[in-house]
Amino acid sequence: MITYQGLMDHVTRNANVSDDEARRALEAVTGELARHVDTETRDRLVEQLPAGLGRHVPAPRQESGPSTSGRLAQEVGEQIGCPPERATHLTRMVLSGIHLGEPELADALASRLPEEFAQWARDPDGAMGRSDTGQTGAPSRLDQATLEHALGRLPDWEGDTTGLTRSVDLPRVRVTPLLNRIDRAAHGIDHSYEHEFTDSGVAFTVRTASIGAVTTRDIEMAERIDEAVAAIGSGG
Repeated sequence: MITYQGLMDHVTRNANVSDDEARRALEAVTGELARHVDTETRDRLVEQLPAGLGRHVPAPRQESGPSTSGRLAQEVGEQIGCPPERATHLTRMVLSGIHLGEPELADALASRLPEEFAQWARDPDGAMGRSDTGQTGAPSRLDQATLEHALGRLPDWEGDTTGLTRSVDLPRVRVTPLLNRIDRAAHGIDHSYEHEFTDSGVAFTVRTASIGAVTTRDIEMAERIDEAVAAIGSGG
């Protein structure tokens, strides 16, 4: 049985978000799922969701389901008002919560989802081990479409789903203060980064080594590096 509070608790705990963001995630994810499933599955979703969510479920779209997880994440992100990579993580947590309460409904939803999301509806524990670092609340591996959206906000970075790099031209005397600032930022989000000195400054790489991929946490680390570079470049 799916309960509203049960879903809320699951998302807030495993996605590490506030109650308000969890509520918006539940409404956005269930709404986007309903728009893409067939009428029979939508009716099951409405019937088995808590009333607070079920009464807001929209009619299905007259089109096939989303072709990629990136597309679905973008749609959810637009509803919540967050980047697609964060929407990816929230969608996974909502799907795993639905599986916890109604596994058969989750299986029905999975049949209409891109495989990257379908595995979270069918087998969230196994999906976490395959896609993330194997820990509750772990950062989520990004697919190419979602990564491209993230890179739109990170114009100084380049790479692919296995790693991102940025080179910074900076006098050597400014490099040490920069690394000190970035080390503090990395400690603050409990994540790591790589760097190497170049003839003109320093080059940074972000990736989650344990799974050999770029994750949501790497995007956050890249953003922190950009903030530090801007601060040091302005004399901070």
